[in-house]
Amino acid sequence: MQISVASSSLVSIPIIEAVLASEHTLGSIITNPDKPVGRGKKIEANDLAKWAQEKGLDVAKPADTSELNRHLLSAQPQLIITCAYGRLIPVELLHGPRFGWINLHFSILPKLRGAAPVQWAILNGETSTGYSIFKLDKGMDTGPVYLSKELNMSPTDTTPYLLDKLGKLAAPDILEVVSTIGKTRPSPQPLNGVTLAPKISKDMARIDWSSPTETILRQDRALSDNPGIWSVFEGERISLFGLSEVLAPNSLISPGDIEVVGGDLLVRTADSIVQINEVIPAGKKRMSGADFARGARLIQGSKFE
Repeated sequence: MQISVASSSLVSIPIIEAVLASEHTLGSIITNPDKPVGRGKKIEANDLAKWAQEKGLDVAKPADTSELNRHLLSAQPQLIITCAYGRLIPVELLHGPRFGWINLHFSILPKLRGAAPVQWAILNGETSTGYSIFKLDKGMDTGPVYLSKELNMSPTDTTPYLLDKLGKLAAPDILEVVSTIGKTRPSPQPLNGVTLAPKISKDMARIDWSSPTETILRQDRALSDNPGIWSVFEGERISLFGLSEVLAPNSLISPGDIEVVGGDLLVRTADSIVQINEVIPAGKKRMSGADFARGARLIQGSKFE
C-alpha cells in the first residue's frame, strides 16, 4: 500500500520507520511549512522535516488546502497516517485517498480530545494515559476507533518521556490496523466521557506560587519542554528548569519568597518548599539557580511575582 505520513513532530518517527520497514511504501511525509524561529526570525524547517531530509525522504510542506490537494493528486497515497500534524484536514480531502486518513492520538478516546492530551493528563493528575488509532472525520478527534491501549503513568513521568514511549509502543499497532483497513470497521466513540485537551498557551506555563506544590510540579513535568515554565522576578520573565520539593531549613514565609540555602535556590509555595536547579533570565544564558541568586543580589523579602 502507498502510504503518506502527516506530522510536524519527531514523535512520528517510529511510525515512519515502521512503514519503511514494512511491505508498504512510504510515499511522502507531509508537514508544516518552514517558519521564522528564534530572535533572528530565521526561516527554518521543523525538526521532523530536517530529520526526513537527512534521510533522503520525500517531504511536502503544503501551506494551505489547495497545496495539500495538489500534493495528494501528485503523490497518490492510498492511505494517510496522521500524528501530531497540528492542522485540521478539510472535509473535502478526507475521501481522497482510497482508504482515507487514520490518526494516532495520545489518549483513550473520547477522553482528552485535542492538541495536548499528554500534557493535560499530567496536569490533571491522571494515573494513566494511552493511545487511540481512529479514522479521521470532520470533527476534532471524533472519528470511529480501530484500537486503543492504556499505559500507566508514574508520578515522575514527563511529557517528552511519555510521547516518546507512546509513539514507539503504537507504531506496530498502526501497522496492524493498516492490515485490517477495508476488512474491519472501526467502532464509534462512546457518547459519554468526552473531555478536552486544548492547546497549551504560554500563560498557562506561568507558575502561581500560591498553588500547592503538587500542582506546580505537575506543571514542570507537563510543560517544561514546551512551552517552558516561567515566573517573574523584578518585572523580568525567568524561565525555570528542574523543580523538586525539598525539606531544608529556611526563612521563607509567603508564596513566591526566594532565598539561597546551602547553595540551592529555594521558593515558597502554598504548602512547601521547591528547589529550582536552573534558570534563564530574560536576555541571558542558562545558569544555575544559585548563580542567578548571586547575580540578583537577593535581600530579605525577595520573591517571584
